[in-house]
Amino acid sequence: MENLKYVLEMENISKEFPGVKALDNVQLKLRPGTVHALMGENGAGKSTLMKCLFGIYEKDSGKILLDGVEVNFKSTKEALENGVSMVHQELNQVLQRNVLDNIWLGRYPMKKFFVDEKKMYNDTINIFKDLDIKVDPRKKVADLPIAERQMIEIAKAVSYKSKVIVMDEPTSSLTEKEVEHLFKIIKN
Repeated sequence: MENLKYVLEMENISKEFPGVKALDNVQLKLRPGTVHALMGENGAGKSTLMKCLFGIYEKDSGKILLDGVEVNFKSTKEALENGVSMVHQELNQVLQRNVLDNIWLGRYPMKKFFVDEKKMYNDTINIFKDLDIKVDPRKKVADLPIAERQMIEIAKAVSYKSKVIVMDEPTSSLTEKEVEHLFKIIKN
């Protein structure tokens, strides 16, 4: 088993905040194409571990390997550029913009000097088909129910074509039916 390749290895990760040891030599190994759930009580360090991976927090010690190569992301941008995306528990959206803008913000597909809106729309529609999301990509995010906004965040993570997608409590704002839909998407 040990000879199988890991897409992500987190070895001996430790992180302290003033007066609190949030992580103490944590280990996590993930193989490609697998789904994992980190479980524990509130304050156990699950979100802290993922934020160390995603470049939000700097770990105090340990190492992170992505496809066998050690990485130390200093920003979320760097993590995204290297194939790690994260769906945060707190939605991070520009409510007055439409769904398309929220998915592609900061990385609009260009055609010469202009945003290639047709490509952006078609790419979004393809992602939505794969995820079975039935939302008009031109709709303003503020007009969407929270569950659809959560699915938009997941679509955004998928749009990066990441090797690793971290979801921090993605079901917290979903109904039972929506949770089943999300699990179906993750399984496929």
